[in-house]
Amino acid sequence: MSVPVIIIGGFLGAGKTTLLNYILSGDHGVRAGVLVNDFGAIDIDARMVVGVDGETISLANGCICCTIRDDLVTACLKLLQRPRPPELVIIETSGVSDPVLVANTFLMPELRPVLSLGCILAVVDAERLTALRGEPAVLARRQILAADLVVLNKTDLVDGEELAGVKTHLHGLVPLARILETSRGRIPLELLPGVGKDADMVHRTGIPEGPLGQARDHPFTTWHWTNDSPLSLFRLREVCAGLPNTVYRAKGIVCLEEMPGYQVFLQMVGGRCGLEGGERWGPEPPRSEIVMIAARGGIEPEKLQSAFDGCVGNGNRAPV
Repeated sequence: MSVPVIIIGGFLGAGKTTLLNYILSGDHGVRAGVLVNDFGAIDIDARMVVGVDGETISLANGCICCTIRDDLVTACLKLLQRPRPPELVIIETSGVSDPVLVANTFLMPELRPVLSLGCILAVVDAERLTALRGEPAVLARRQILAADLVVLNKTDLVDGEELAGVKTHLHGLVPLARILETSRGRIPLELLPGVGKDADMVHRTGIPEGPLGQARDHPFTTWHWTNDSPLSLFRLREVCAGLPNTVYRAKGIVCLEEMPGYQVFLQMVGGRCGLEGGERWGPEPPRSEIVMIAARGGIEPEKLQSAFDGCVGNGNRAPV
């Protein structure tokens, strides 16, 4: 499987680097390669640093952090050529850049076998967003429009009425946006592709069905679905495209009637959904398993059960 790429965008001062520091310092067991424009902004606990080699910092949890000096693609490929290549690549864009331009880089066909666009996060300053005017406001809007998941940061700096106004403003810009409220960039790492050992999906990740055990600022719930029959690719895509914006993340291993001999990995972050073929099924019978993470109260189990049960195929399997 190709290495997922997470792009962190957002206007100046929104908290992108704070979010990045939180991910880097997390005890997630994933080797992440991080590319940033400015090394000096990264403030990692010195106890985490195990080595510095030129423009590269190696951390105790296996993560490495590098600066972007020249070509982005070259920098990414250098990360993958390391003795212990990263399992995830994170790119923090400049506060005045358009993340779409960065994202398009990873949609090039020649890169897809090794690097795939996992998701785009837009970090938004809850205190300052509605005060932006002119060109800054236009740029912030473009950053938000490009995002799969909007991280509404610094919510601790506004009161309830102000927060409601900011969310109304965001929904006016992007009616279907998936908005994650937080402070100090602390988001549940399970929401990010490549984190949580996605290759060992669903109940094997240790994420139970029901309330997700996170900090008190993050009330989430999970939902788990299994089925032993092959699924229709067309129907599965339709259901995923129609999920409510209260569902932030979905992942799983599915058996498709179009290619029943192979495991297919499902990844969804925000509005971005992807399917990628994996290895052949082992000695155990094929079985589809999907887990979702949503806002508390954001899942209607009966509706989801009916929708995914409707994905079961008609038996017209393509030969594999």
